[in-house]
Amino acid sequence: MGFTPLTDLNFHQTLSDVTGTALVLVGAAHCGACKQLKTVLHRYQNTENALPIFEVDAVMNGGIIQALTIFHLPALFLYVDGHYHRQIQCEATLPALQTAIQQALMQAAEEEP
Repeated sequence: MGFTPLTDLNFHQTLSDVTGTALVLVGAAHCGACKQLKTVLHRYQNTENALPIFEVDAVMNGGIIQALTIFHLPALFLYVDGHYHRQIQCEATLPALQTAIQQALMQAAEEEP
């Protein structure tokens, strides 16, 4: 199962149509850490109650990179009902990812950068 691609052209419209919680991965094909996180996210997709995952190619979509003020890849964001909730930062392991998502959902939403 793959991730749903997002671009500068459809980013906000696609996410605004999402009901519930979703993850947005921003990465690049040449990025080793991005590949590692993608592997973990693919495993995460096979778990019970996995969230939908969207993917942005940072090389091809500079507008999103600027809008979210991304300086390091990979970047992972949590959206709830189409609205930015907060950035997810964790070790690239399945248990760490699951814990980080749960903790982020218990915290108040932040403003989108």
